Amino acid sequence: MTSPRLGCSTISFRRRVLPEALALIVSLGIEGIDLGGLPGVCDHVPTPLVDEGPGIADAVLASGLATWGLNVDPGPLNDPALDHDTLVRRATPLVELASRLGSLLIVPCGAQSRSPFTTETEDLRRIADNLAVLADLSSASGVRLVTEGLHHFRFCHSEDRALALLELVPTEVAGFVYDVSHVVASGTDEIAFADQVADRTEHVHLRDAVPETASGPGDINLSIGRGRADFARLVETLEGRGYQGRYVLELETHDVDEADRVPVVAQARDTIAGLLT
Repeated sequence: MTSPRLGCSTISFRRRVLPEALALIVSLGIEGIDLGGLPGVCDHVPTPLVDEGPGIADAVLASGLATWGLNVDPGPLNDPALDHDTLVRRATPLVELASRLGSLLIVPCGAQSRSPFTTETEDLRRIADNLAVLADLSSASGVRLVTEGLHHFRFCHSEDRALALLELVPTEVAGFVYDVSHVVASGTDEIAFADQVADRTEHVHLRDAVPETASGPGDINLSIGRGRADFARLVETLEGRGYQGRYVLELETHDVDEADRVPVVAQARDTIAGLLT
């Protein structure tokens, strides 16, 4: 059982080469994907992307899958060393790939560190300014920019920073990707936060998690149903606030043997599809 609004990120099969990951997603009866290219997580889109884009696009288009999001990292957006020309050079092939595939461009919310390069305020402003650069580049190619604005291992790791970033980034610049695992791991109430950001949310990533505590950093790598997230109430809340977008299984889970990954993804598919129908 599936839903036309439920997709699967290739990150769910990050240990497989791209054609194999795509074939597995097709076998699950899922029609839409996010294409993953995040340093240290998934290299289905290399970082940096140089001249591999056409070959990647050909493989995805040949699979018959629709690409909903290109989930990539053009650089640490709060780093003063990331100048305008470097950002544009890194982002241009990503925008071109997103344009050819007809997908969103999904980017993270800063460096893989919670510490500011300068000050929290200045770093948030730099992220907002760089998102504006990416938005101009994207819109010129007909691509919508969205940011995963709360990420447990990125600069905007908390509810406060995520909301502060949204204050600086108008809707016309970028939308918001709600990733339930990062929200839960941050210790934020995932239902209250969903209600708060529903009008900015344009894409949803699904994976389970447990929150950070004084004795541990939290865990964002759990299969659906093995953490604390209340997916039924989350879907109910977003739908109740008028969300009509897509939900994507991004199952970069560490609690599953690779041999068991396909049936566990299928179980997650059935669970979430049941909530959407």
